[in-house]
Amino acid sequence: MKAIFQTKYGKSGVLQYGEQTRPKLKANEIRIKNYASSVNPRDWMIRSGRYQLQFLVPSFPLILGSDYAGEVIEVGAKVKGFKSGDKVFGMKNPAEGLATYAEEVVASAKGMTLIPKGISYTEAAGVPLCSLTAWQALVEKAGMKKGCKVLIIGASGGVGSFGVQIASALGGEVTAVCSQKNAALVTDLGATKVIDYHQHDFLKSEGRYDIIFDTIGRHNLSKCSTKLNPGGTYVSTIPSPKNLKAMVITSINAMFSKACKKAKVVMVKAEGSDLEEVAKLISAGNVKPVIDQVFPLQQASQAHDRSRSLRAKGKIILEIQ
Repeated sequence: MKAIFQTKYGKSGVLQYGEQTRPKLKANEIRIKNYASSVNPRDWMIRSGRYQLQFLVPSFPLILGSDYAGEVIEVGAKVKGFKSGDKVFGMKNPAEGLATYAEEVVASAKGMTLIPKGISYTEAAGVPLCSLTAWQALVEKAGMKKGCKVLIIGASGGVGSFGVQIASALGGEVTAVCSQKNAALVTDLGATKVIDYHQHDFLKSEGRYDIIFDTIGRHNLSKCSTKLNPGGTYVSTIPSPKNLKAMVITSINAMFSKACKKAKVVMVKAEGSDLEEVAKLISAGNVKPVIDQVFPLQQASQAHDRSRSLRAKGKIILEIQ
């Protein structure tokens, strides 16, 4: 099969396009004809050897990629609920082998679900990792409920754009932190207020929040504490020592005080059941993938450079078939 792979760590130029061995199928897995994948920041972190969980990354030759969207072509002996011809999407973590920048993907059945009607493979490929990160951060980590006041830092990016939509769909009052040029986008996605970080520091602005979702990872609970309501939660996508320490300490303190402000770290899980909840929101018209740019698989290096610029609005897609 054709794939993008690398045999050493480095800049985007280490990515090669060529033949790689088809993955073997296990009893609990599904083989997919992969039509599209997407680029996530952790892809270029892994590529360069600077990922915080690099020890989980498969050995060389390394095929990157977490997201996939395609058609089921073979089902493992223990798999139930899927059949050949189904249109599915999902994600894989480093410990699950990655390897979605490829014409075929083998993935665990529990990490995928059916693509909702009305969206293409290209659109579907932009959904899994980012939407799951947002869903798990807001719902599972922060206990998102109707009426919650939510601040989302990095609201126009891949994770942030889903965070705005999911929080809004679940009845939240969303304030988005992004540049002014992206204000119209995040407002269209459901934000009721936009803070332009070039002009204003949200830490000095009016208002307090029940949830602060930091998709960029440049803050922490100690910085954001004054902007949280009692019992509020700061959630980061970055498992830094400081964030992890704060998570442990505040989890213990929260057992004794409902007013305790908590720190959480979201480490995205490939959960088909969570992705199914997102798919329901897509079907209902409450959530849509925001596509920044589409590249053919052969141009993965350029796609990485676009992602690395941190200027993308929404998702960068790799078309494969």
